[in-house]
Amino acid sequence: MEETLSELVDAIPSAMRDSSMQFIAEAGGFVTYRIEGKLWRSKYPFPGGMQNHVSAGGVRREGGRDPKLRLKVLDDEGIDAAVLYPSVGLMFGLLEHPDIAAALCAAYNDWLARYCAADAKRLIGVALLPQQDPRLAAAELERAVTGHGFVGGVMRPNRIGGRTVEHSDFDVLWDKAQQLDVPVSFHEAYLSGIDTVGLDRMSSYAGCHIVSHVFEQMTAMVNVTLAGLFQRFPRLRLGFLEAGCGWAPTWADRIEEHYELAPGDYRGGDPSGSVNTRSWLTFEIEEPGLTSTLEQGWADNVMFASDYPHHDAVYPGAVKSVKERGLGEVLERKVLADNALAFYGDRLRQILAD
Repeated sequence: MEETLSELVDAIPSAMRDSSMQFIAEAGGFVTYRIEGKLWRSKYPFPGGMQNHVSAGGVRREGGRDPKLRLKVLDDEGIDAAVLYPSVGLMFGLLEHPDIAAALCAAYNDWLARYCAADAKRLIGVALLPQQDPRLAAAELERAVTGHGFVGGVMRPNRIGGRTVEHSDFDVLWDKAQQLDVPVSFHEAYLSGIDTVGLDRMSSYAGCHIVSHVFEQMTAMVNVTLAGLFQRFPRLRLGFLEAGCGWAPTWADRIEEHYELAPGDYRGGDPSGSVNTRSWLTFEIEEPGLTSTLEQGWADNVMFASDYPHHDAVYPGAVKSVKERGLGEVLERKVLADNALAFYGDRLRQILAD
């Protein structure tokens, strides 16, 4: 998606607007915002400046903000339906005040619902959650799922508001997700100022962007497994998205084999067989490790993601490129359809069946 920050700010209570988040300037690729009264400036210049993620070869991809164009993209690509995730909204992790974060998340979710209304059977929302306060996150998940018909929630894998994702305060969110029978996805986006694994060793935008997505998801996967989330919440489905999949088989094996070394560190007991059956991943269209990952126990838990309208998305021809990989009919159907249906569950199935 390509939501407009100023539009979201205008939708929150007037008393919060001046102290929330405003774009200030861009110069030489460096981007500056005022966030809760303090100036935030990107540590390194974005290669594409303000158009960093929504243009390719200098051409903007407008389907992230125009649902009619997005529907045309789906038609051109041969995609029946798209489950949609935020872009600017992932900046809300920079906020410290839970009430402001909750207001902006609600504004985004209401905006997304209006966007999806262009064709509610093909454009389907996932709720952006204010993880600064897990109780507010649980309440917003319920509001968006029951009120807007969304099929899941999304939050960052980073430490936000002093909590990592396995913190016990989030139990209220996992319980709510189970009750609603919807998944929660972790979605990384590199932003200086957000606690991110590995950034202390990077000295460029490229370095930070390379490590942030994969390292944060790997860390989150370890932590939720050690915390026993899969055992304590037996119907919970978690997505570790926007990080590829080739790392997963070795990483899951490493997580599970350490149970023999330190079983007391695993709150849910032996995790064997849980990581690759309760975690879902997405793959990069041209990712070299896709076939190997599927063959090493992840065939039911890796999903297609077009990454449109991002600059590095394969477009046009994302679905065509997947089909040209020669996965075979069974695996191709899994990654293009069945695995996403399993992840998002009956709410998505019902939308598509109606």
